Amino acid sequence: MKIIYASLMALVLVGCSSVPDEIASENEEALVGYKVAKHQREKVAGEPARWGGVIADVRNAEDHTVLEIVSFPLQRWGRPEVSDNSQGRFLAVVNDFIDPDVYKQGRSMSFVGTIGQTQQGKIGEYVYTYPVIEATGYYLWQPERKKSHVEVDYSPLWFRHNFYSPYYPYRYPVPVRVRVQDNSGTPAKDRN
Repeated sequence: MKIIYASLMALVLVGCSSVPDEIASENEEALVGYKVAKHQREKVAGEPARWGGVIADVRNAEDHTVLEIVSFPLQRWGRPEVSDNSQGRFLAVVNDFIDPDVYKQGRSMSFVGTIGQTQQGKIGEYVYTYPVIEATGYYLWQPERKKSHVEVDYSPLWFRHNFYSPYYPYRYPVPVRVRVQDNSGTPAKDRN
């Protein structure tokens, strides 16, 4: 029984925080983050790294592809956590053909590889210094499905907004039917 329990717990723990094989690293602690590489450009060249973000541009050359990525912090399983605040941009050099119709602008992508020498480029008219990752592995993430959460409150309106009453026990007010009787003696058809 203990063996079954131990193997079940091992399977649960492995499934909770697994990074895709394409971007897995043997030494997770040695990976250099994007912010460190951006500020210590020449000191970290050649170090292993895992970066990710959203595709801004795909440029295919004769023997490699350069992807311009808007950098976002990675979640523990390697997926970029997209928000309104980017960390900057970086270039990912992949020694393969990347199809721009599949790897479209706006898709999330993660890379693992070594940090290369920085490159100068332009974003509009602004001259930007790009950190570079020479990718040995990459992973294109499926688009996230938006979760819709709908709650329906079936309680009556006068009860739903009773904020100042105690929480427990609630007593639902019951509408009272009032029957009006006329004992005036006049027939109903003559009454108005």
